Amino acid sequence: MSFISRVSSIALRSRVAFRATATPKSMMATSAKALAPAQGVSIAPADGHGKHFTMERYWAAGMVPLIPASYFIHGPVMDAALSIALILHIHWGVAGVIQDYARPFVIGETLAAAARASLYLITLLLVAGLFHFNYNDVGLTRAFEMVFSL
Repeated sequence: MSFISRVSSIALRSRVAFRATATPKSMMATSAKALAPAQGVSIAPADGHGKHFTMERYWAAGMVPLIPASYFIHGPVMDAALSIALILHIHWGVAGVIQDYARPFVIGETLAAAARASLYLITLLLVAGLFHFNYNDVGLTRAFEMVFSL
């Protein structure tokens, strides 16, 4: 028996064995109906979380052309646009981490509240630092150019 015929016979036996153990279609349809939500029950995310997540994804996708463009276009408008984009992106990212990992039942009410407060403190410091750098120094776009020219 050649190698190819042995492999094809093994494949045929495997396919037959798989079909014999696979779940029947009628059972899958019943399972899907059993798992479906009850009539009139909404499965939409609470508090518009789905819209917020979608907005974050669009914002991140919009940053893709903004970052390379900031290397070629300099000025206070581009510095401000890049700063705002980075601040919001970082704020939403850290907020997601805090929401996922600093839940009250995991770390306690006090630490969860402190984590949420620290998010706004970090964001405020980031806003102050970036805008101070943009207005009193070379600006974010020139700084990127200087770093990449090394």
